[in-house]
Amino acid sequence: MADDQRWDALSIAGNKHIETPFLDKLANQGTYFTNAYVTTSICAVSRASILTGQYARKHGIWGFDKNIEGDQLTNTYPLQLKKHGYTIGFIGKYGVGYELPSKQFDYWKGFGGQGSFKSKDDLDQPIHLTKRIEGQILEFIDLQKDAQKPFSLSVSFKAPHVEGDPGYFLPDQHYDSLYSDNEVATPPTSSSKYFDHFPKEFTQNNVARNRWETRFATDSMQQANIKKYYRLVHGIDQTVGALLKKLKETGLDKNTIIIYSSDNGFYLGEYGFAGKWYGSDPSIRVPLIIYDPKNTERTPKQINQKALNIDIAPTILAMAGTPIPSRMQGKDLTRLIADTTISWRDRFFYEHIWQSSERYYIPSTEGVVVSDKKYMRYFKDKDTANIIFEELYDLKHDPEEKNNLIGKEEFSALEQELKNTYREVRAFAASKE
Repeated sequence: MADDQRWDALSIAGNKHIETPFLDKLANQGTYFTNAYVTTSICAVSRASILTGQYARKHGIWGFDKNIEGDQLTNTYPLQLKKHGYTIGFIGKYGVGYELPSKQFDYWKGFGGQGSFKSKDDLDQPIHLTKRIEGQILEFIDLQKDAQKPFSLSVSFKAPHVEGDPGYFLPDQHYDSLYSDNEVATPPTSSSKYFDHFPKEFTQNNVARNRWETRFATDSMQQANIKKYYRLVHGIDQTVGALLKKLKETGLDKNTIIIYSSDNGFYLGEYGFAGKWYGSDPSIRVPLIIYDPKNTERTPKQINQKALNIDIAPTILAMAGTPIPSRMQGKDLTRLIADTTISWRDRFFYEHIWQSSERYYIPSTEGVVVSDKKYMRYFKDKDTANIIFEELYDLKHDPEEKNNLIGKEEFSALEQELKNTYREVRAFAASKE
């Protein structure tokens, strides 16, 4: 799992400015979900959803302070696998609460908080965190090559997240020359006119705008920082390549499933923003690849139906042949992989609830994506009645979300339809499907 990798930061997604050969290989030989989303775009909440298979209002973790514990922890996918005989390992950023469940795992190289790319190896020499994580992955695989038990390893990269707060991108210096001679594409919605359509009540002191000032405020800043972001993703890709090589060397390559995704997306200057949180596709849409070496001949290479972060846990358990706890709200994606004609979701609820402070203002978000239409509403803190901004988009004709249809008479029926659907999926998010 990457941290802050948006869906199109892969060359297989059509991005001609980034190099991700090993992730592309997994996607081409496995199943690539072209429409994968998170139900909340912030690390702690999304990671809790990935572990539990639940919407945020079901698992109740909205910020950084609350731990997954008790029955909730027992019903996460790793501990369910351990219950059914798996050796379980965790490497990298845990990201949920402050109490690390290290004693629950057979192999633990996780860390709390955000961590730092400025890491040290076992000889106390400087090493980029992604490269250090790579070494830990290879160590874990070596430990499994003669083991009799099946294993599950959860790897959580910090990349391509920023270093520090307000933050700067810090890729491995070995990739400093990568993309240096090229001009990368910048988002069309970087233009100031797309920022200007937001009301002042939304943008003033908004953290997403403040962070834009430090990363994307000029053309040269935007070019430099998008390249650094892409280099961080490339570093992950190279580690995936090392993993594939190690699996083959140990004879585990024919019997190891690899799932790749991200905890949320990331604005690269769209609408004058940096960060995530809000309901735009750059924020909520993520990569999702499932590679099963036993299934490479018959799986569809691409699936266009909507997949969610809450689907990952039940899918892992289904692949392991273990029961799926009834409290999980996500769907088993193996059913869709086996038959893309089955009835599947065409809508989902999006939520990010945040109690702002004067120093740290992030408007809260709720909304719904239905087929190729999207409705989002923004409000202060937890006061859903105090709406400060709404968005309505026809993604089929406006995939970059340039033309907000809210309040336009000719789209009033669509607006009402999506508002009604929003209320329905909002109620579901707190229940079991």
